[in-house]
Amino acid sequence: MSQVKSLASFINSRLILITVLTALFASILSAFYTLAEFNFAIKPELLKKANVVAQLVHDDVELATDAGVPLDQIRGMDAYLADSLSKYPELNFIGISEGKDNQLGQVLYQAGTLTYVDIERTQQFESTSTQYLNSSITERVSIAIKELPSLFSMPFTDSSVKSDVFRLAINDHQGQIGSVVVGLDATYIQSQLLDIFFDIAIVLIAVLLVCFEVVMVVVMVYISGPLEESESILKRQIKGDFSVNDQTSERGAIGTFSNKLNHDSRQLQTKFTSLFNYLSKQKTTSSNSQDADSLKQHLKRISEKFNLQRKLQVRKGDIVDARIPLFVFSFGEELQKSFMPLYVAEYYEPNSWISQGVMLGLPISVFMFVIAAFTPFAAKLVDRFGQKRLFLFGLIPAIAGYLGCAFATNSMDIVISRGVTALGYAVITISCQSYIAAVVTSENRAKGMAIFVGVLMTATMCGTALGGIIADRVGYQPVFLLSAVLAAFAGMLAWRMFSAEIETTNRSVTKKKGGLLLLAKNIRFVAVVLCCAIPAKIVLTGFLYFLVPLYLVSLDASQSEIGRIMMIYSLVIIPLSPIASGIADKTQKTRELIVLGTVLSGVILLSLYGEASLFKILLAVTLMGVAHSILKAPLIACALEASEATPEVGRTEVLGILRTAERVGSVFGPIIVASLLAFGNYGFAMAVVGAGIIVSGLLMLFFLKAPSSQASQEAKV
Repeated sequence: MSQVKSLASFINSRLILITVLTALFASILSAFYTLAEFNFAIKPELLKKANVVAQLVHDDVELATDAGVPLDQIRGMDAYLADSLSKYPELNFIGISEGKDNQLGQVLYQAGTLTYVDIERTQQFESTSTQYLNSSITERVSIAIKELPSLFSMPFTDSSVKSDVFRLAINDHQGQIGSVVVGLDATYIQSQLLDIFFDIAIVLIAVLLVCFEVVMVVVMVYISGPLEESESILKRQIKGDFSVNDQTSERGAIGTFSNKLNHDSRQLQTKFTSLFNYLSKQKTTSSNSQDADSLKQHLKRISEKFNLQRKLQVRKGDIVDARIPLFVFSFGEELQKSFMPLYVAEYYEPNSWISQGVMLGLPISVFMFVIAAFTPFAAKLVDRFGQKRLFLFGLIPAIAGYLGCAFATNSMDIVISRGVTALGYAVITISCQSYIAAVVTSENRAKGMAIFVGVLMTATMCGTALGGIIADRVGYQPVFLLSAVLAAFAGMLAWRMFSAEIETTNRSVTKKKGGLLLLAKNIRFVAVVLCCAIPAKIVLTGFLYFLVPLYLVSLDASQSEIGRIMMIYSLVIIPLSPIASGIADKTQKTRELIVLGTVLSGVILLSLYGEASLFKILLAVTLMGVAHSILKAPLIACALEASEATPEVGRTEVLGILRTAERVGSVFGPIIVASLLAFGNYGFAMAVVGAGIIVSGLLMLFFLKAPSSQASQEAKV
């Protein structure tokens, strides 16, 4: 069997690697081409804009000189030029100089700092753009590669050579009397290129993550899964085992081959059964009855030796069944996270009973509250109706909420619609989590939960990044319509990929009531929830979603910088969470890992006390991703392990209670941090929260170290 796994692993790793590397190579080429296009196409446009600005100033100055005002005696010209310059960030200088015959004389009026004046530089500047736009695609990519180092070096080099100058002559009835000089800030192009580069990098990462998710599912469904199955059948048949598996896959060519092998065993069993039944129905006399009985016994021994009447009990369902539907739905849900407060602000109308600040955060709070309140009911519904039905049912409120946001007429419509979407989100996520928990074994439980966490993190990163870009290009409402389309597509995938209803618990267990009260007597489970699950969500929403944007705004960070820094959290968790879950499965040290992650997150928040800096918050967000990578998947595994001391409560109900507790932490996170900000600055608020997190981590260590028998006795009281 190890050879089967090694062959499947060999094919998986090579095929996924080749596909992702191909996508990476194509994306990098596309990125270079896009940068080159932007870099050289924008230059002629900036020259045209400089010409327009110069022409406006030129017309106003000529109007004054035509009225008899000498060029060097026009009043208020410096203020006029300063006002004109403030409207155009791509310009760093506007001036009026004396001079005849296109000669630059004394500068009479100016706004900004003229750092470099060279008309030849401007001519070269324009000809380079024209030459590029007339070149082939191959030449453009080559130029892009050559220009890439300057993209990063120019913003940090000497600013004394950062102006491309446009000049326009001022004439009167005697000829030229001066010039309007407009300086184009060359660093403006570089700054725009940097922004474009980071946007492309974000899209590149998102595309690669989506590519990885899709390729992973396709490979496992159509290649590695059927391959393992077909080789397993071949191994059995070589050993003389002709058992029949009624759950063979028919996906792809390999799946068809596997099904054919299984069909051969089924035919052999059918022929044997027909022969055995034929002999059993034959009338026997007393003289040959002994021979007939002997023949039947011989056939039974053959049947037992070659398993000619055996049906394999194969575990139904696989983690991959829920992976891609959950990813698509979560991706659609995360599209609006980056602009929701801005969207609400567009529809907000001042009133006496709710302030603008509260209204901007209300959709998030309502979303979290509805999920926290409805998750326990969703867990019970999953046990009653099954994961597949509940996933499809959850799409109804989810899609209705997206459409409600898209066609909202006021801010309260958005709040209500987000609450409706939260109903669907609660049902769908608990359905997928329950499905994964049902198909994994106790040995790979942390790994299975890591897949759940990893899918959500990948969707969060991709959706948040791409949602902001899409909204910036086409507006807010189309993003919600796209979310509705993706949710419907996720439903189609779930209908196709989810196996028939999987029993997550015994019916006798699901009919019992009072699961919350029973778990409340389980010391270890309570410790995990109160000292780890809730604090982790307080940190997530209070620190990352609430304080980090405010903190960065106070440091004059741009909206793009804020988004990029916040994305680091997800980027760190995506690769590290599977590693932490693998360590948890191998060492079975889930308790120690969640204690380490909790204490580490508290220390990180405590380190923010003191002088504020961009580097400090960047480092804190990165390290917080590391800390939560350590505890996210092991947290779920540890909670399920602790709940085993309360066997009366099923797995799905345990997960529902855990998710509810986490949502409670999500609701209170921003409230706690906002309250602390009333008494101090950002560093003080984070230090207080960090100290509380450290204390909760140490308390959890104390309770989890209690003997297992004690926890069991508490659960049975």
